Amino acid sequence: MTYVFLSRIGLRYIFCVVKTKMNTDIGQLKNSNNTVILDDMLLHVGSSIINETCSTKAQPRGQWTLSRTCGVNETQQSVHVVGPLFTIGRYKYGTLHIADPTVSGRHAEILMIDRDIFIRDLNSTNGTLLNGRKLHNLTGLRSGDILHFGSVMFVLHSSTDENTTSTIAADSDNEVIAQTQFERLLRPPALRPYYQPIIRLSDNVRVGYEVLSRSYLLGLETPDKMFRIAAIRKVEAQLSQACRTEGLRIGASLGNMPFYLNTHPAELKGTELFKSLEQLRADFPDAEIVLEVHEGGMVSSAMLQDIRMVTQGLNMRLAYDDFGAGQARLQELFAVPPDILKFDVKFAQGLAFSPPQHRAAIASLIRIVRNLNVIPLAEGVETMEEAVACQDLGFELAQGYLFGHAEPVRHWTTT
Repeated sequence: MTYVFLSRIGLRYIFCVVKTKMNTDIGQLKNSNNTVILDDMLLHVGSSIINETCSTKAQPRGQWTLSRTCGVNETQQSVHVVGPLFTIGRYKYGTLHIADPTVSGRHAEILMIDRDIFIRDLNSTNGTLLNGRKLHNLTGLRSGDILHFGSVMFVLHSSTDENTTSTIAADSDNEVIAQTQFERLLRPPALRPYYQPIIRLSDNVRVGYEVLSRSYLLGLETPDKMFRIAAIRKVEAQLSQACRTEGLRIGASLGNMPFYLNTHPAELKGTELFKSLEQLRADFPDAEIVLEVHEGGMVSSAMLQDIRMVTQGLNMRLAYDDFGAGQARLQELFAVPPDILKFDVKFAQGLAFSPPQHRAAIASLIRIVRNLNVIPLAEGVETMEEAVACQDLGFELAQGYLFGHAEPVRHWTTT
């Protein structure tokens, strides 16, 4: 077993490595002068950390501060990092106590070694992230670094920085910028809903909009970027809820139109989705809502049955999105039929020029869907030929670039 000791010589700490057997009494470890090696503290770590420590240079600075924005209406929390050992966790006896369920009792610790500063995770449940990357070893820190303890974010500052914001912008890559900006994402008006029209093929009339979220924030402009950071912080459900709420709030100027609102797979693992839908209905009692569940997020027929029951009780409709993108979820379709079935883009693209056997197979599937009293919707329609072919095969609704790209609300209120 390898132990790393921090032993002080003068005003400097040095690393001392001692290999022992499992039954060795640490208090009895002595050097050649018969004095106890352990001086200030013991770090019980793997031997692989030694090389990492030696090769990872921290940035020497003055006094260090961890700053956190606690919430939308709360002021910034700052705490000075005082060495040599600064502990972080949910337990109240730690140096920094964070009362958050995603934070472990003993989550992480920061080491002050002269003017250098290091951090390591203490085998926490949800991990410690440094600039969006999970910590595995003892690692040096620099001013402007972004630390996540579970889902709680802090930014590390040095007292020698004249302008912390400009330092972060100048020294950090897009990942760090995105992590910083995410604190603002859940606050209006950082989210920017876009609306893509849904058309009835029989008369080419606009009969709804799918809400697709964007953002004004640098590094978080698209859903992929937003939800990637949300996944790191384990807040995908909260972000998804905010997207739905903001979509309805901004979309109110479009009039009495159905809004197709997306869900995230992380929401389908418990009852949090149901509570958010109840709140959504309370906030928007007259809105026409179609809740979309992605094929990849379908966990079980039982869960879909619960969603079906809740949406019906709240006067919402249910749609299955991207049907056929992976495995065709026919069992779920028969067990819990939705109101609307959105066929994946691969069904419409090239349909006008596909062989008769291919078109006949799709037509048969559409007949099955319609016999279940489910409305079939073709996604990804880009040409007039595809639109005609979709209508000929039995699709009732369609969505795609032919009918309009996803645009901000002002685009649709002026056209």
